[in-house]
Amino acid sequence: MSSDTKIQWDDSYSIDVDTIDNQHKNLFALVNKLYDLDEIKNTKDDLKKILYEFNDYINVHFAAEEKYMSYIGFPELEQQKETHESFRKLLIEIISTPAKLEIIKTKMRVFAKRALIDHISNEDVKIKQFKQQKQESEEKEKIDKSEV
Repeated sequence: MSSDTKIQWDDSYSIDVDTIDNQHKNLFALVNKLYDLDEIKNTKDDLKKILYEFNDYINVHFAAEEKYMSYIGFPELEQQKETHESFRKLLIEIISTPAKLEIIKTKMRVFAKRALIDHISNEDVKIKQFKQQKQESEEKEKIDKSEV
């Protein structure tokens, strides 16, 4: 796959929490801004601006996601925090690497696949599953109580 191929949001990535889903979509959009850059037309400052914007936004997103997981009592919160921290470190490494636009695009594509697509579809989906199980359990408890 080319380093210029944009990443696409898919509804299967949704965790059914509008705020978090919208943040995920915004992260996709920020990564895709990189693919609109051209080595001839754009400067390293243009690239850095997008990378720092992505970095700032991912920190906002991780904080919101962790707050939500804490709110619902998500049992894998600590593992998620550790993963988020490793993504932060990797992103800082990418930002601080002096490289050509194409190399940065490639590194960000790999990062986007790991941090966005793989993480959302394999780990964040567990938030959705936990929330659904919790709701089903609460509904069953209400039914059980009403039958008494």
